[in-house]
Amino acid sequence: MNKKLFPAYGDPVIDDLIAHYVEGNRAARIYAEVSRNQQWPLVIDHVAVRCLDVERRATPFLKEGYVYQDERVEFPDQGWWAKVYRKAALPVIFVDQAYDDARGKQSIIPAWVNRFGEAHLHHIAVLVDDIDGAMAVLKKHGVQFAGEVVGTPGSRLRQVFTASEVREGAAYTVLELTE
Repeated sequence: MNKKLFPAYGDPVIDDLIAHYVEGNRAARIYAEVSRNQQWPLVIDHVAVRCLDVERRATPFLKEGYVYQDERVEFPDQGWWAKVYRKAALPVIFVDQAYDDARGKQSIIPAWVNRFGEAHLHHIAVLVDDIDGAMAVLKKHGVQFAGEVVGTPGSRLRQVFTASEVREGAAYTVLELTE
């Protein structure tokens, strides 16, 4: 495992999650190498953890000084929601869970958690200045993307995900580029 590919923050919880993720995600390792060679800053915008119970899973983050400030994101059409945890000078953590009601039946989160557990990051989002340019460079290095860029230049949310790393025959982790 090469912890030096991505920044270390001096926080054991987040550093271990990132190191484990990078070890298992080829696109993240390529991005780190390309960013170094292209002299792009490697800035983690956020990380995402999937779980079955947000309150329980957030406990180690809260113990490390992360704070929940009533910030949620919801995707009822996809059957899941997340709480957002912040700590100064560290990446934001999204803790994702399927809805507990009928909306959650369509979520892929429970199956993912049952297969891989709650101790892993689902994705890291890196902040880039130019998604299209970053994608072009990464494609030259063999990185594939799951789809097209979502959002328009200058909008609040502009993002794209790499194709999933596959583990045990199932989609495991992705790298997100966000602008």
